[in-house]
Amino acid sequence: MMRIGASISDWFGMLTHTVARIRNVFLIFGVIVACLLCIACGSGHQNATPDPSQSTAKAENGHVFKGPYARKFADTYNSLQTGFARGLIEDGKISEKDINALEFKVEGCVDAQAQSEDDFITFIWEEGTTTPTPYHGANAKRMNKIAKQCMERYDGYKINDLSHYVYVHEHPDDNDQSK
Repeated sequence: MMRIGASISDWFGMLTHTVARIRNVFLIFGVIVACLLCIACGSGHQNATPDPSQSTAKAENGHVFKGPYARKFADTYNSLQTGFARGLIEDGKISEKDINALEFKVEGCVDAQAQSEDDFITFIWEEGTTTPTPYHGANAKRMNKIAKQCMERYDGYKINDLSHYVYVHEHPDDNDQSK
């Protein structure tokens, strides 16, 4: 306890002690903030492409997928109803050639039910997916329904979802989801 008539050296000692305590509090606070920043920076970007060697996943039938999207491929593979669609992705990749094969199948299905050349199907290619161009005109309702049924018959929507997923993750600067 300080007495009323304390000398300057007593006040100076007390001031030095107080400054040292404040400095230690700020030092501890700074270390905590730095640690939190390091943890936050180390968590990585959520849309970053996974390491190609990081994963393997097994489909229900025992087929093993390897690579950065193994789990997504296995889940999609399990949900597919056709051997055609499974054949497109069983190599653990989805390519433009695979999408073109899907287009060809769906096109054949739709065109077989067309009543005129106006009913022949065309596709829109966008961000790794292909979708039938919506019909307009006299047979639009019927042909849009047929196109949807054909896409479902060959698991086209599921293949498109997988292809889009891979495309978005491999081309993060080339899609709307990254903005």
